[in-house]
Amino acid sequence: MENLRKALPSIITSVSLISGMTSIALSIEGYLGIAASLILLSYVLDLVDGALARRLGVCSDFGVQLDSLVDMTNFGAASTVLVWSHLRQGGNQSWLIWPFGIAFVLAGALRLARFNLQASDSKAMESTGLTISTSGAYITLAVLADRAFERGLLPDEAFLILLPLLTGLMVSTIRFPEIKAIFERRKTSMALLSASVIVAFWATPQVVWWGLTTGYILISLARAGYRTLA
Repeated sequence: MENLRKALPSIITSVSLISGMTSIALSIEGYLGIAASLILLSYVLDLVDGALARRLGVCSDFGVQLDSLVDMTNFGAASTVLVWSHLRQGGNQSWLIWPFGIAFVLAGALRLARFNLQASDSKAMESTGLTISTSGAYITLAVLADRAFERGLLPDEAFLILLPLLTGLMVSTIRFPEIKAIFERRKTSMALLSASVIVAFWATPQVVWWGLTTGYILISLARAGYRTLA
């Protein structure tokens, strides 16, 4: 029983990896809706495994390294293949996105390496650079939002802007509030939930969450600019 308790977070991380690998296969086969949903499932599992490890008191260097390797697959490779397949289905020259995708994955690797070398602090309320998990989830939500409007929400050229932008944010020194810290605040969580429900009357859930994540990034950039000027 004790061994299972210690291994449980790593088991969840492994399930997340299976989800990410399955997403890549489905993206290649053209099942983009399911593929994108699996990436978002991986994002939720990524939040759960770390929180569970801290709650059970079984955090370890092994878990940190495993989590980083899985993040590279789920939010680096899987997200890039998803965008590539999305543009390919639209009849565009999807090879144009590949250099940006490679840069996106490399930036994610650098972001994770920097994080792993820093002293871990489970109570940290901010992170340096946008996390690869948030970046991957954001570009995934952009694909889902675009597909919800039958590719009428975002021009294909927008992805040639979003990927380099996210690439730069990951390797930047901008301080971003931790997503988990935001949801730990009851008032903030209720406000976000209320806003999501209200906006959902006019837009699909994909667009709502993509918009909320856009707001998170823009507010973080505005806060960083204010701190620089202050």
